[in-house]
Amino acid sequence: MENVEFYSLVAMCSLFAASTWCLARPHLLSSLAAAVASCLWVLLNGPIEGRVLYVVTPNHGLTESDLLSAVGLCIAAWGCWYSIRARRRRQRRRPANRTGRRHSEDTRPVPVRVGD
Repeated sequence: MENVEFYSLVAMCSLFAASTWCLARPHLLSSLAAAVASCLWVLLNGPIEGRVLYVVTPNHGLTESDLLSAVGLCIAAWGCWYSIRARRRRQRRRPANRTGRRHSEDTRPVPVRVGD
């Protein structure tokens, strides 16, 4: 397969961009993007893995680039948690009147003509 390093760099840049988006504007879509980019990074990081930090078997181990995907998944989890918490907080603050009006129809002040 040609251009493997290029695809690895694109996956790493998408991981950085999605994680930055999730940290700047945490909502479910940005969290999903960070999680997907983290999973893609694990699959495509082969050519630029870095040093092996922990050896599991002679052919497999934990590398520096695997830590980037773990950080990306943590950012995605935080963004998901933050957006769900913010949504619940907004729903608790919302008034019981769902029409969006300030007063219900029977409590609205009625204009009265003065001088008649």
